[in-house]
Amino acid sequence: MASRTKFKRDEIIILLGAGASVEAGIPASQGMISKIEELLKSEDQTWNQHTQLYNYIKSSIYFSDGIKGKFDNGSSYNVETLVNTLYELRRWEDHPLYPFVGAWNPKLLAVAGSDLSKINAFRRNIVFKLRDEWVPLLYDKKASYYEGLTKFQETYQHPLRIFTLNYDLCVEKGCSACSVERGFNEDHQWDWRRFSSSDGEFDQKQIYLYKMHGSIDWTRDKNGFLIYFDSPSMIDPDEIAIIFGVTYKLQYLDPFLFFAYELRRWTLDQARLIVSVGYGFADEHINGILKQSLNNNPQRKLLIVSPRWKTKGDEEDRAQLEHYVNALGIKEHTQVEWRPFRAGEFFHDYLNMEFLGSLFPPESEELFSEIPPPPSKNGDSTGSPSGLDKEAALDELGADFPQPPSNGR
Repeated sequence: MASRTKFKRDEIIILLGAGASVEAGIPASQGMISKIEELLKSEDQTWNQHTQLYNYIKSSIYFSDGIKGKFDNGSSYNVETLVNTLYELRRWEDHPLYPFVGAWNPKLLAVAGSDLSKINAFRRNIVFKLRDEWVPLLYDKKASYYEGLTKFQETYQHPLRIFTLNYDLCVEKGCSACSVERGFNEDHQWDWRRFSSSDGEFDQKQIYLYKMHGSIDWTRDKNGFLIYFDSPSMIDPDEIAIIFGVTYKLQYLDPFLFFAYELRRWTLDQARLIVSVGYGFADEHINGILKQSLNNNPQRKLLIVSPRWKTKGDEEDRAQLEHYVNALGIKEHTQVEWRPFRAGEFFHDYLNMEFLGSLFPPESEELFSEIPPPPSKNGDSTGSPSGLDKEAALDELGADFPQPPSNGR
């Protein structure tokens, strides 16, 4: 039976993680680590000269996680952690903790050079690959499954707010048939006011795109203003406006702090449903915002769309859902729904009003409604219907998608 649930403006928020772009040929964080390790084993001296440095940093990160009791899948090691660590080490004497460090580890100096010059060279190599090969689309058609966002917006009939943790241009390419607001004016300069259409100053767009961690086509001009280039290859790797690692997710510079505020604002204000596609729940800042949103309203729901880590099975499915709930640090499991779909399948077959509405009880009996349920003949209020049988729904909708757990975005 079709759902009678009606969603108003800004009651549906989309959050995209790295897994959403994997089908477009863009590797997730762990996929990039695999590519780096392959390059380090190659005969290319540009890369293999950094093998010892890489091994030292990787083992040090695992050692640090082990001290905190994080092992195996609990480790925070991924490409963002790697590049952020290289960035921190590169700062050397400029780092605020430098006066408190008695001496650098002798092994670090041995593998990175006495002036740590190899660190910057290694980091540039990684960002070069990210800019020119790993993140750009080989063909726009590879992102065509993102058209599902456009089709959904047309049926939703309200502007759709999409928050993405990815640097790629999949949303821009896949949703080119509709108007996408990225926040730039005619001079390619970023202006936060373009995300506010209530005052009528800017035309209302169909999609408002918030690129939480930056974009491969962003940089800053000589005055420090954020701009974008039509050709990302023109931007020096050290000047691309993207942020790596948890430490710099909340930079004081726009647009990153503004985007974090906007995610908090829209998930905490009117949202009834937050749809997460391909997000690995490894970002503490994002998790904290989602947790606050769910705790603020017990009737708010989070739909997690992510392929199975292992083969289909009740115990494995419960473990994966439990992992997401634990990452968020919430107690109320009924607010979290998980569906084992790839992004393309979800965008094409399940991103529609009927499916999203089915996650909620009928509106007449929904606690979200400001109208209380009518009293029964004996004077008591009618109760809400029982919730969906999650395991039955998973069995009916799911498919086998073997995929190892990711520590990526």
